[in-house]
Amino acid sequence: MPFQPAIDEQLVIDGVGYQVCAHPAIPGRPFIQEGQSSRVVQLRTASGFFALKVQTQLREPALTHHAQQLQNVSAIPGLQAARRMIITAASQPALVTTRPELEYAILMPWVYGPPWQELIHHRRLLSPSQSLALARALANLLTEIEQRGLVHGDLQSAHVMLPGLIDPGATAPVALVDLETMHGVGVLRLPLPAPASPYQHPVPGQGLSSDRFGGALLILELLGWCDETVRAAAATDSFFTPADLLQPTERYHILRDALARRWGLGPAQMLDRLWQSATPMNCPLLKDWQAVLPSPAMAATELQSPAITTPSPTDPVAPLMNDAAALRTQGQLAQALTTYRSALDRLPSGDPRVSEVMQTIDTLERELFQTNTAPAPRADLNWSVPITIGIVTIILLMVLAAIGLNRTTALVSTPVATFVPTPATQPPSPSPSPRPSPRPTIPAASFRIDRIIPTELFTGATLLEFTVQGSGLSSVRTATLRAAGYDPIALTIVDSSSDSELRLRVNTLNASLAGAVPFTLELNGTPVPGAAVTLRDYDSVRVVTGVRLDYRYTGRIEEDAGGAFARIRVEPLPDSALSAPIRNGDEVDILNEQPDGWYRVRIRASTDPNLIGSIGYVERWLIDNTNMPPTPTPTVPAEPPRLRFVKLGESEDVRCVSIKISGINTTGWRVTIDGLRLSGAFTSNGDTRVCGLRPRQEVTFTVRDEQGAPVRGGVGVPTRGSDVMFAEWR
Repeated sequence: MPFQPAIDEQLVIDGVGYQVCAHPAIPGRPFIQEGQSSRVVQLRTASGFFALKVQTQLREPALTHHAQQLQNVSAIPGLQAARRMIITAASQPALVTTRPELEYAILMPWVYGPPWQELIHHRRLLSPSQSLALARALANLLTEIEQRGLVHGDLQSAHVMLPGLIDPGATAPVALVDLETMHGVGVLRLPLPAPASPYQHPVPGQGLSSDRFGGALLILELLGWCDETVRAAAATDSFFTPADLLQPTERYHILRDALARRWGLGPAQMLDRLWQSATPMNCPLLKDWQAVLPSPAMAATELQSPAITTPSPTDPVAPLMNDAAALRTQGQLAQALTTYRSALDRLPSGDPRVSEVMQTIDTLERELFQTNTAPAPRADLNWSVPITIGIVTIILLMVLAAIGLNRTTALVSTPVATFVPTPATQPPSPSPSPRPSPRPTIPAASFRIDRIIPTELFTGATLLEFTVQGSGLSSVRTATLRAAGYDPIALTIVDSSSDSELRLRVNTLNASLAGAVPFTLELNGTPVPGAAVTLRDYDSVRVVTGVRLDYRYTGRIEEDAGGAFARIRVEPLPDSALSAPIRNGDEVDILNEQPDGWYRVRIRASTDPNLIGSIGYVERWLIDNTNMPPTPTPTVPAEPPRLRFVKLGESEDVRCVSIKISGINTTGWRVTIDGLRLSGAFTSNGDTRVCGLRPRQEVTFTVRDEQGAPVRGGVGVPTRGSDVMFAEWR
């Protein structure tokens, strides 16, 4: 049975209450997005919005392992959907008992912004600068994924979200969702069927090449969408249909001509390379797009569609927008939201008001969330009104409920278009009504966040400070960092004297982080869209380069069928117990650089997914391939002693040879003339004389010890009659 939640139904997950959100455009319906094999429900908590993905395609324990491995990439801007939790009977027994259909559901952050598919379907206009910025952001994100040895696995327009269209300050203008298909180095591949979409190459891809064709098509679509002819020629939910792929169809020529006309030959030639690819392996690398995409200067001249005209008094959309603005001013946010959505549906694709209306709709959704999170009115109000008055009764109850809410002491955000947080120490502002409302004690001051420096903090640093730049920042009184699954982190305002700069500090960090976790910045009790600070428990990321076979002399290198490997150690000692292996090309998080000469590391990426997350110590040279132990000097073994002969003269008889040996006891030794039956015994002083040669006959002789064995250095020594030979034992 599919999951059928009720509006405001509460689901307790890990001790946190999540409430089902109402659909912003369909009154009385929960906010549910239907997919081919899943449904995504929007939930809310005090810390923000979340997505609960309830799927039917895959329900098995491998999802939990896959989600744990995805945590390693969740800090990449645009992959916030990788920060997820899998609901199982073991981890959430109470919830699964009451809602068994939620077993193996996925809880993750809600990704704001429309999917790219929606813009294609409704032919929404993008300006040249928007097209280029989104195409570049997608290329950067896909390149980052590719360089980490990963693939998304199912790139298509429905899985590409565009937060940058509704929040220019978004950390990532483009985000990817449906990450169950992601796999690669350190991330196992789930047993899912092969994807089928207009973004798949006709020949299935393998490994890192799997994303190249679909990623390129998405980049080209975004780049060409600012052209009216491209928008008009697009298919329903993508530009090309499967029948168009690799064929010289009309759509191919329309897109190529538009790319060349607007952005030059570079992107057009990339489309040609794509269309000539026999397999995904022949497609351009995703990193190649970073060099091909034109500079922002080429988008400086915005091309205006001829259909765009200034709204006239007969414009059917203008009255709707005026009504929506009036409803918003009167505080009727839900009605205003519905009216704005009606206006959006009626706006032509080239109308410049589309972007403005989309941003307003997103702002209203957030304001409604702030209003809905206030405590419910007192339950002791008992109205007894005749049922016969029907609609009048309902309206009266709504008015009285609003009055009851106004009298509570809870914080209620004032529904305004700009960021106007109310200090937590002040009473809440009354809900808008025809009656004049009192002004708060401290005037609310709007603020804007332009930049955060730095955006990442290493939790092992002695000082955890960052600076927020923007405007209106002197009005900030409280600051907090929040992330799903972690306790809020209160920030100390170090300096708020400047209206354009705010310095914040993390004094106490009780959270136990594993990897890099993005935290949303909350100012004056209100989350700031797009403002995030990533806290990470590692100082840097390194690629292993020092595990080489030619370093085997160190005793640290081993070899198996996979090549050279070394092992990390439990303690920073050469004789410590051995742990997980590492190889060249593996990625490791540097958790600590102490003691000197050692790194404490955590394996981030490995050819063996089972090793991901292993922690231990390793000598620095094995990671950096610098300052290796010196190659040992070869030790030449000492040569054993032997007889070393020299000729002293020719004063002997021409038929005789005399020999003297010093440095060793020669008792019992003899000398023999090789090939002749001539020999002589040595005296205790090392002297001997052999005669019987022909005059000055050339011969060789051999010295033998008392056992008759040849003596080293005394074998085949050349001489002739009359020679006096001398040898020293050394």
